[in-house]
Amino acid sequence: MKKYFYLLALLFLAVSCSKKEHKEEKEPVKEVGKINFFMETSASMAGYFSGSTQFVKDIPNLLVDIEGKESFGKGPLKIYYVADSLTPYKGSTKDFIREISTTKVAGEKSSEMHKILEMIASKTDSNDISLFVSDCILSYPDNVIKTNSEINKQKAPGELKALVKSTFLKLKRDNISASLYGFNSAFYGNYYTYQNTKLKLDGQERPYYLWVIGNKELVSKFNKNLADLNNFKPVLDLNFGLFDKTIEDFETFYTYERVGNWKAEDKSISDLEAIKKKPSTFAIAVDLSALPNSISAPDYLTQHLKTSSENLEFKIKNILLTKDLDKSVLKPREKEFLENNTHVIVIEVSDIYKDKGNIDLKLPLVYDNGYKAMSIMDDRNLDSIPGKTFAFEHLIDGVREAYENSNDNFIHISIPVKK
Repeated sequence: MKKYFYLLALLFLAVSCSKKEHKEEKEPVKEVGKINFFMETSASMAGYFSGSTQFVKDIPNLLVDIEGKESFGKGPLKIYYVADSLTPYKGSTKDFIREISTTKVAGEKSSEMHKILEMIASKTDSNDISLFVSDCILSYPDNVIKTNSEINKQKAPGELKALVKSTFLKLKRDNISASLYGFNSAFYGNYYTYQNTKLKLDGQERPYYLWVIGNKELVSKFNKNLADLNNFKPVLDLNFGLFDKTIEDFETFYTYERVGNWKAEDKSISDLEAIKKKPSTFAIAVDLSALPNSISAPDYLTQHLKTSSENLEFKIKNILLTKDLDKSVLKPREKEFLENNTHVIVIEVSDIYKDKGNIDLKLPLVYDNGYKAMSIMDDRNLDSIPGKTFAFEHLIDGVREAYENSNDNFIHISIPVKK
């Protein structure tokens, strides 16, 4: 009988361990399979390639910074030219850089933006990141404009926007998200108005754009690595589909910035002692990778994060990026927080009135509408072109509406506190 119970105990222990191991199994981290790079070569792009423009400086440096780097997936870039069709580039990245610097590559017929994006999506596998450089002008093909010179202006808010929205609704269903970065560069050569007439530009600044397209998790990580590049300085930063639910989760550090007596317990603080002359301080780690870099910047958060409390007084002492922490002062478990979180918020409680209180942090969901200032609907005047893109607001509105969600806040973190 004793032997029977002994075997039963061993069996129970084995099953318990098996369940525990199964529970602790983590989902494999999604890694970039390959990076596709698409360069638009419609005739409207030619002026960026002429002379010593910022464009011909920035694009080669971006490609060199990305290719082969471990943080970007290690592999070589798969390069395409794109206009009304896709043309794979057969040389190396170095050959491509030399070609766009010394050869006329932009002279193809234009294609509708939604069709280009559909072609790019067709080449983007589930583990791919696709980069697309374009002037993002919303337009019908040349032959359509010839029959009605006003059609771009007439139809941009309606059909052209709707076609873009439809394209991104399909991408959303396939779990594909996107980010858009804007840059400025001198432009030398022919600019094509919404009526497809030519205006000669001689170094005026014009925007160009970089799309990052792929799986939500991969795009989020890719954006984080882009932000770390010294030469990556966009004037516009928009995300689509990365943020789909309010950020509520956090981790509490045990020792980092710790002041006073308190305990961290399952998303709450207990046994806290705090009076005005002797406040207590703790820090939490949060993952804000779903937010655009401009919104998740510590300065922006410091200015716009709304705070409220119940039965206590507190303030935010500091907001910083996890990459800026001194890792040598952290416990091993705390170092793990840095792998899955992007920001640290340091909180000081100066008084608690009752046995239970609460700390509330909210960042209201307010989209950056700065892109509207970069849009123009009549580009026939030479002086109106610098810094503007025809019908840009309708392009962005179409993408934004495809990924629209009903959340009221980007962030809503609630921290129960007990004496």
